[in-house]
Amino acid sequence: MNCSHFGVCGSCTNYSSYKEQLERKVLREESRFSRNDFQIFTSPSEHYRGRAEFKVWHEEGKLSYGMRGDSGVVQIIECPMVSEPIYNLMPKLLPSLESSEILSHKLFSIEFLSTRDTVVTLIYHKKLSEEWVDAGKKLEEEFGIHIIGRSRKQKVVLSRDFVEEKLEVGDDTYNFHHLENSFSQPNPTVNEKMVNWVVSTIPNSTHLLELYCGSGNFTIPLSKRFQKVLATEVSKSGISSALSNMERNGVTNIEFGRVSSEEFVGALDGVRKFNRLQHIDLESYNFSTIFVDPPRAGIDSETIKLLQRFENIIYISCNPETLKRDLDILEESHTLQKVALFDQFPYTDHIEMGAILKMKDL
Repeated sequence: MNCSHFGVCGSCTNYSSYKEQLERKVLREESRFSRNDFQIFTSPSEHYRGRAEFKVWHEEGKLSYGMRGDSGVVQIIECPMVSEPIYNLMPKLLPSLESSEILSHKLFSIEFLSTRDTVVTLIYHKKLSEEWVDAGKKLEEEFGIHIIGRSRKQKVVLSRDFVEEKLEVGDDTYNFHHLENSFSQPNPTVNEKMVNWVVSTIPNSTHLLELYCGSGNFTIPLSKRFQKVLATEVSKSGISSALSNMERNGVTNIEFGRVSSEEFVGALDGVRKFNRLQHIDLESYNFSTIFVDPPRAGIDSETIKLLQRFENIIYISCNPETLKRDLDILEESHTLQKVALFDQFPYTDHIEMGAILKMKDL
């Protein structure tokens, strides 16, 4: 990646060539997991991030994007890690913001979300007025983008607050809406590789349980491989997006429940009832497979015990350390069949991993 701020801006922490930094990560995980049979899925070496956020630096009437560096804020003019639509927009957007006192005054952060279209969120330390709305609409027209304004207890959507994405999985195409200010996979190319790996690796089966389902990124493509799917997510906006994406793709065999993984364990075992699950008949499910994509902290002890009841386990992790911790427990009851590395975060030390486990013969 050719970047004039490489080694100074704190966003990237691994400054060697893409090939070299990926090789180091692979060697590190081979040592951690004591195996060298990983399937490795690479990222584009630049323009791979579909979402990004930057502080706004004000100096003598001029604006720049600010990132943290070793010696404080680094004012940047480019960021080759972001997708091409964001990359091309970034230098053009600042002069237009500078030329408008209404748009630039007390602006402290800019967030970008881009797939086939682009949403730009301008975040302020001030109340947004009707004059701001008028100026924002002109900015939308100038660049063909969607503008959102945010300030304390205020969100102003000028046209829409989501982007559309197509996901190619095998011979199928899925259409998703990703909401501004909600989780979406940062690297669309690698995300598509992850979903394809999961869907192509597991056999068709009866019923699937998914925990931490988000907006249905894995859920909806996986539903084609199962008779029925029950998916849970604690985020209200995540469940809302998942339901919308399910309808958008004409899928009818998924039920969603808004509970945490710990709450679901209690509900499944009859320890506690939740109004948020009253529309679901848990006894109608005959689960064969469980899919989890937990946060960096990994899986809590009670949910680990739940996983051990399933014949097949699919585990996607953004933290190899907690994945290794959890696999050490899961391998007491299951055999680790496949492990994959997904380089979703180039030029950093982070890497995404996938694991497939099958219950040992009793």
